[in-house]
Amino acid sequence: MKLLVFISAVVVLATVALWQSSNRTVSWNIQSEKQSASTEQQPVFQKSFIFQQGPTDSVHSSSIVSLADNELLAVWYGGSREGASDVAIYSSRKGADETDWSEPEVLLDHDRVANDLGRYIRKLGNPVLLSDGTKTVWMFFVSTTIGGWSTSTINMVVSHDAGRSWGSTKRLISSPFLNLSTLVKGRPFFYQDGTIGLPAYHELAGKFAELLRVTQDGEVVNKVRITHGRYTIQPSIAKLENDRLLALMRNTDATRNVVRAYAEKGGQKWSDAEYIDLNNPDAAISVVGNKSALVLAYNDAKWDRYHLALSVSVNAGMNWEKRLILESAELDKQGNKLEFSYPFLIKTAKGEYHLVYTWQRKRIAYVHFNQAWLEQQ
Repeated sequence: MKLLVFISAVVVLATVALWQSSNRTVSWNIQSEKQSASTEQQPVFQKSFIFQQGPTDSVHSSSIVSLADNELLAVWYGGSREGASDVAIYSSRKGADETDWSEPEVLLDHDRVANDLGRYIRKLGNPVLLSDGTKTVWMFFVSTTIGGWSTSTINMVVSHDAGRSWGSTKRLISSPFLNLSTLVKGRPFFYQDGTIGLPAYHELAGKFAELLRVTQDGEVVNKVRITHGRYTIQPSIAKLENDRLLALMRNTDATRNVVRAYAEKGGQKWSDAEYIDLNNPDAAISVVGNKSALVLAYNDAKWDRYHLALSVSVNAGMNWEKRLILESAELDKQGNKLEFSYPFLIKTAKGEYHLVYTWQRKRIAYVHFNQAWLEQQ
């Protein structure tokens, strides 16, 4: 029996090594962020909801992206509860000069994904968006056929009309062993050669973070392990300078602190992971910016997701300073625990920040602020 287990492990390791060595050679230079000319800004801070009463009882895991003409597109999953058979991915949009978001619409449901992939789909979740700044939008999301979230695979759909219609779902081949247990949550980004950097993580055989390299057509051409072990998931990655990256990660162990790692050469080689002095109650986080100004949205509490805050670093993520409490209420009037979680933060070329997050699993909250307001704090 022991010999059989040993042989099986060798086969798996050999398969992994062969799969990794077969990946094509790719450029690791990060695409630089487009920066607009410096202009005098008035401080802006606005907080609202994408909808007051949505079409589903429960919503979670939202994402947002800026399109051409500063139009915004947001997505999330919703249904009777997380993981239910009626869960679908919903979308809403808002023009630059509009106050209100459009009525939520179903973007993808189980039946369409199952039909596209030719396989049974049990769960949908964690949609994340990426835009090239014009009308092309990529959405990555997870699905399961059997089991819980730990057996997820990543899928991709592409829109060429700013998210109004979408092509067929494509299943990413991200693992050499049954293609199981690869999930997404963090914001994707571009490399100079046009490939997409996709933060990912595993939950089945250990809990660890990875960075995938994906073509715009959905072919996984490379992947690098960010962490090892059983406690770091959902990496959020920010670009620094000279092709350096910073990854901040959700921590699932009893330490209850954010985990940090740095990468050289665009993510080819990562430093050892380390705990930093920021709370993390086993909850998702989102970081954006550059070396001179990084902004982090996170749950600043040890045990529950009732305290949502923004922190800023001006030294490439080495030290952090809290700037604003976005939400802080442990119980509602009926004594029920409150939840403000799963932030997803983006920054536009004009220094505008857009943040979405889960509000009590009932609404998707939206916050807009700019660099001038941030510097004023």
